[in-house]
Amino acid sequence: MESDIDTIDCAVALGCSAGGQWRSNKDITAADVVGQLDRVGSRLAVVHHLLAQEYAPAIGNARVVEEVTNEPRLLPCWLVLPHHTGEFPAPEVLIERMRAQSVVMARLHPSADASAHRFSLADWVIGDLLDAMTVERIPVAVDFSLFRRADPPWESLHRTLLRHPDLDVILIEIQGRNNRTLYPLLDAHPRLRVQTAGLNVHLGIEDVVQRFGAERLVFGSGYPRRSMGAAAFHLATANISDADRALIASGNMSRMLRLTERSVARSEAG
Repeated sequence: MESDIDTIDCAVALGCSAGGQWRSNKDITAADVVGQLDRVGSRLAVVHHLLAQEYAPAIGNARVVEEVTNEPRLLPCWLVLPHHTGEFPAPEVLIERMRAQSVVMARLHPSADASAHRFSLADWVIGDLLDAMTVERIPVAVDFSLFRRADPPWESLHRTLLRHPDLDVILIEIQGRNNRTLYPLLDAHPRLRVQTAGLNVHLGIEDVVQRFGAERLVFGSGYPRRSMGAAAFHLATANISDADRALIASGNMSRMLRLTERSVARSEAG
């Protein structure tokens, strides 16, 4: 399904899942993702590596930078951890390394689920890292590895957002029926956004736009676990205005990632 909407996909993975049956466990390459972008008419994708999620974040992060080096349409995202165990450097050092590698977004998997990274969102665990992300204006995607109707740790998330009100946060795979708690959370935290794929609520896009504005949604497919074409179709056929559709498709992510600033900086450096 090819779309004429200019989209930036905020949630795409490279690599091969160790245990899932995504795409028959095919090893998804940068070329595969670019092919999918062309198929659905998307312009850019923010990508992380499944090795970072399922094996070791540092190894997967190095791999994603290596694999997207020659693909300007793929923007690297790192999965990050608190620094206290020595697995990751102190936040200020991590930020320097992210900037040096042109990493545009961070991703957290803080759930106690076996497939996640098993750390708390408490400020005494991750507050310094989130402070650094706020100062450097790096968006943070949060994936609790939810399955179907599972609930994220709402109270913990609410406390984190209260302590970091200027941090841009994207909730990944929020799943179904969670809007009863999600909506007051969105109401309380204006810099919180939700990825479109995984918002498994009937007319969910339309309802969020009507209640909170299109600025609170960002297009993300969850490829390869989810279909990139289905995500594009879902947005293209949503009963919202073209202006709102454009914000969700790319406008919100473009602003959060400061793509215009980055483009100007590259032009001046060249």
